[in-house]
Amino acid sequence: MDASPAQHQRAVTRYPNTPGLRLVCADAVAHLRAAEPYDLIYSVCSLPYLDPDRALPALAGALKPGGRLLFSALHTNSAGAGPSSEVAPRPEILRLPGTSEEHPVAMWVLTPTLWEDLLVQYGLTLDAVTAIDSPDPASPLSYRLYAARRRRNRVPLRTRTSP
Repeated sequence: MDASPAQHQRAVTRYPNTPGLRLVCADAVAHLRAAEPYDLIYSVCSLPYLDPDRALPALAGALKPGGRLLFSALHTNSAGAGPSSEVAPRPEILRLPGTSEEHPVAMWVLTPTLWEDLLVQYGLTLDAVTAIDSPDPASPLSYRLYAARRRRNRVPLRTRTSP
C-alpha cells in the first residue's frame, strides 16, 4: 500500500504477476479504518513517515485480537543522528534506489522507549525490538525492527460513565 501514485505504479511494474500480492494505492490510515481486521500487518520503513498519533490507532483497530504488527523504523541515519527523545517529526533525506535524487521528508525517528509508549497507549504490546545495523563498519546507519501485538482483551483507555 502506498499513497503515492508514482510509488504504486513502480510496484505494479516491478511485481506484475506475483501470486497473492494485492497492491493498493490509498491513504494507509483511511484504508485501515475501512478494512476487515488483519491477522498481520507489516511495514518496511514506512510507518515513521506517518504521525504515530494518527497511524497507530488505525493499525491497532485494524488488527484482530492477538494480531501482529511488525514494522521497521530508522534509528540512526547515515549522518549519525540518533533517535529523537520526543514524539515529533524531524527532517530527513529520502534517496530513491537507483537515483541520486534527494527528497526532503519529515520522519518520526524515535527511541525504542517512545515507540513502546505509543504502542501501549493505543492497545498494543511490544514483544521485541531487533537492531539492524549497516554491514559497513564505517556507516552509522541503523534501523530497528519492532514486533508488537494487539491485546486479546482490549483495555479501555478511559473509564466509562454510565447514564
